[in-house]
Amino acid sequence: MSQLKYAQYILTEPFKPLPRHIKKKDAQMQSGNFLEASHLFRLEDTLVKGSSYTDCAWLWEKKGAESVETEIAHTHNFDEVLGLIGSRREDPYALGGEIEFWLEDEQYILTKSCLIFVPRELKHCPLRFRRIDSPIFFFTWGQGSNYTRTSGQED
Repeated sequence: MSQLKYAQYILTEPFKPLPRHIKKKDAQMQSGNFLEASHLFRLEDTLVKGSSYTDCAWLWEKKGAESVETEIAHTHNFDEVLGLIGSRREDPYALGGEIEFWLEDEQYILTKSCLIFVPRELKHCPLRFRRIDSPIFFFTWGQGSNYTRTSGQED
């Protein structure tokens, strides 16, 4: 049987983390402060030609007493949307946790499911997970074809 014409547009294989993500996660685990998470998928032009960038993960639980920072402050040359969606069937608008998020110099404490629009070149993050009481679905989407930063480069 021949290959379906549009099969390349449906991703079913999990995302393989970049070495810098693995290094950061290992350091967090050694400190005892880390997220138990399943990084599901990443989509960008390098994986599917012509696609925009998106990324998604299930956040299951936060370990340790301190908050866990997953992103440093940075900017992009494209608009971005972040989604944090709680999984409580009885109240899907409850986030099921507490997350600290920054836009420029304004701190936001998120406790409700939300979508966040970040206009291009607006500094955003750090992103810190203070509590995860029930699983949270987290995704990002950007108008860029690949995930790039114009500031806030990590090693």
